[in-house]
Amino acid sequence: MRRHTGKTSRIAGRGFLSGTLLRFSELFENELYNNRYAGMDGLWQSVDPRMKIIVSLLFIVTANCSRNLAVLAGIGLTAAGYAAASRLPMRDYLRRVWKYLPVIVFIFTLPGASGWMVQGAPELSLGKVYFTRAGLETVFRAALRTGDSLSFAFLLLASTRWKDLMAGLSGLHIPDGFIAILNMAYRYIFLTASSGTEMMQARWLRTTGKIRSGENRKYVGGVFGLLFIKVHRVSEEVYQAMVLRGYRGVFGGTELRKLRMLDVLFMIVSIVIIMVLLTGGYIFG
Repeated sequence: MRRHTGKTSRIAGRGFLSGTLLRFSELFENELYNNRYAGMDGLWQSVDPRMKIIVSLLFIVTANCSRNLAVLAGIGLTAAGYAAASRLPMRDYLRRVWKYLPVIVFIFTLPGASGWMVQGAPELSLGKVYFTRAGLETVFRAALRTGDSLSFAFLLLASTRWKDLMAGLSGLHIPDGFIAILNMAYRYIFLTASSGTEMMQARWLRTTGKIRSGENRKYVGGVFGLLFIKVHRVSEEVYQAMVLRGYRGVFGGTELRKLRMLDVLFMIVSIVIIMVLLTGGYIFG
């Protein structure tokens, strides 16, 4: 009897069904990843959630309002420095933030930088297609803005437990209804993933031999319908149980501690970094 080591090797060779099961499993791994690094002794883990939320929004707004490529690159480097100071593995950080979405944005916006869409002097020619300087700057600007926004969103989520994040939003006087919706959506995403994983595992354990692709697609199509019916029923039962236990639209949050000197210094340093980047971009841009 052949032994398998690791999750990927255990479900290898099962085609579409195994791939779907693997994706569900990776979703839970991401959640465990966030919890694991949120408990580490790093910079962002030590800062009050309210300060982290405000700083993240400041950098994201600055990135999306700035047109200077040097400023956008500086924001990305700042996020990488924060990730290193928070003891996040840089390889994992770069893979999750910069490997996919910014590259996709760059590829899909690249045709808009060509001479077909933007008139001007050719800066780069590829055969009969040429790219203008303004067009290329627009493409790089879109990719960098995407990566910068993802960087600080990832830093915030990876360094903060969900309950602490919700407590931080509450401490910033975000409406309770909005926080309740976020909490419910967060929990139902994992309820859906958990139910889907169980259904896929049950199918896989009953499977012998090779299944045709058509049968796999037919099964998965039926599973999605059953999955939403099951999750809807469970969500109704959960809500009724919450109401019976006194839920009135407000979740009990974690008690926030008083702001410390570290929190204030973190905010001041972040604002100074933004001002230096904007000033440098204005002077040298």
